[in-house]
Amino acid sequence: MDFPHNLGRRVGILGGTFDPVHAAHLTIAEAVRQDRALSGILFVPAFLPPHKPNYAISSFAHRVAMLELAVADRPGFHVSRLEAERVGPSFSIDTLKTLRVMLGPEAELFFIIGMDAFAEIHTWKAYRELLDYASFVVIGRPDHCRQSCGQTVVADFPGYAFVEAAGCWQGEPGQGAVHPVAVPPMEVSSTQVRRAVREGKSIRGLVPEAVARYIEAHDLYR
Repeated sequence: MDFPHNLGRRVGILGGTFDPVHAAHLTIAEAVRQDRALSGILFVPAFLPPHKPNYAISSFAHRVAMLELAVADRPGFHVSRLEAERVGPSFSIDTLKTLRVMLGPEAELFFIIGMDAFAEIHTWKAYRELLDYASFVVIGRPDHCRQSCGQTVVADFPGYAFVEAAGCWQGEPGQGAVHPVAVPPMEVSSTQVRRAVREGKSIRGLVPEAVARYIEAHDLYR
């Protein structure tokens, strides 16, 4: 299994379908890297997303290739092919367990998740166990990031309390924390990119130039 060994000790984990990777993915990753002083960001494309069982998605090879092009000139950003070796859906709890073994107990893992997904965390497999392996970094709008995050923590993670000095929710010693990170919304999504390509419109600014060239060269999303 190929795996980057220069991630450092504080690692952000950003999973997703990435069909395709776009500007907002990269902006969020950089915002979290700076906010949490992370040594590296690991992008983990899902081989078989459990929340999209009936959606046609591009091949794993295409999605990984676009990710690698997108992060090629960004120090500290890396792509993992871990999910390609998994049998069945790409559940986050299984991914974090594997990453914990691979990176070792001394590494601090920060699982990056959007506010909308975090609000539905109770539907995820073994969701409370996730904090045994990593902290959450929850991305939300500046106007209600902390409030919305707090509502989910209260509902789904009993025993967690907000610690003002740390700016996050904390539970028992040894468990991960829940960090809210406010990021201004970006009007770009993978759905928007695919639609633009299908309609023959420009995707300049929505994805890195190298990704746009890849999409054209491989006739994706037509």
